Amino acid sequence: MANPLTLGQRLPDARLLDQLTAAVRRRLTVDGISAVGGRAASVNVDRIEVGEAAVEKVTVEHFSARVNCGAALLRNVRAILEMHFSVRWSYDLKAFGSDSGTRTLGSKAKTIPLHDIRIPVLRDIDLEVPEVEVADVTASVQPVEDVALGAAGFSGLAIDSTRVPSSGFQMTGLGFASLGIGHFTAPDADSAGLSVARFSPEAPLRLPDVAVGNIDLPEVEVPEVGSAEPVSLLGIQTETFEAPVFKIGSLFKAVFVVTPVLHLQIGELVLSDLKAAASIGAVRVQGLTTPVTVQGLELRGLTLDGLSAEGISV
Repeated sequence: MANPLTLGQRLPDARLLDQLTAAVRRRLTVDGISAVGGRAASVNVDRIEVGEAAVEKVTVEHFSARVNCGAALLRNVRAILEMHFSVRWSYDLKAFGSDSGTRTLGSKAKTIPLHDIRIPVLRDIDLEVPEVEVADVTASVQPVEDVALGAAGFSGLAIDSTRVPSSGFQMTGLGFASLGIGHFTAPDADSAGLSVARFSPEAPLRLPDVAVGNIDLPEVEVPEVGSAEPVSLLGIQTETFEAPVFKIGSLFKAVFVVTPVLHLQIGELVLSDLKAAASIGAVRVQGLTTPVTVQGLELRGLTLDGLSAEGISV
């Protein structure tokens, strides 16, 4: 059975309808809009979000520090003297043979209390570091909320190639081929306010390199500081003592050997009258990037001075 709709009676394609509608829509085109200056009675920002900041390199140059130590006190000091005894022997009977060896006789330990020991003067400690570099640093910055900047002024406002509306508009009951205005000016204009709900650049914000020089850290004084745990010095080797106890010419001899080992135990190490000061030649931060999002930007009481528009056409 043939289609009851002839070729001339067929419904147009939806795409064709969209193209025909777009062709008859109008747009107001403005080549340029400018204002000499303007002022906002108040500028408020609800929230500024700064994402995770990345720093390519941080350089610390010419770091120097000096620590002045007044005195040191060693509290509850005791020494443990451990003595190991042995006999070293040898004989040489010529044609009848020879031999040598060492016989261990055991050991003995003795604790010697030394009580408190005071060291009146300690040498100062000087530290010099020409340069330190730290790469690939990240930092998290908390958002800033409810920023009120008060009144603000600006100058040199310029907007290029504006189309209003972007999708075009239709007028019924009025027909014209074209409309053009070469130049339009107004002494001023005002608006109750301008607001932007969210502004977020696609690319992260890259800040210029920052350098801070000649940083002097204030001197710090600490009356007294002590060690949290006892201090132990173990296994201090001293000179071995030997004494011959038996000898028959070159045929036989025996030597008594004492090997002392000293252990020191300090109950607490206390440093008093400490003073420390430091200085930094320069701190350089290079390659700082961070994503930024501004939410709730609002300008109230907006005034534009010297408003002009060029090349208005429909």
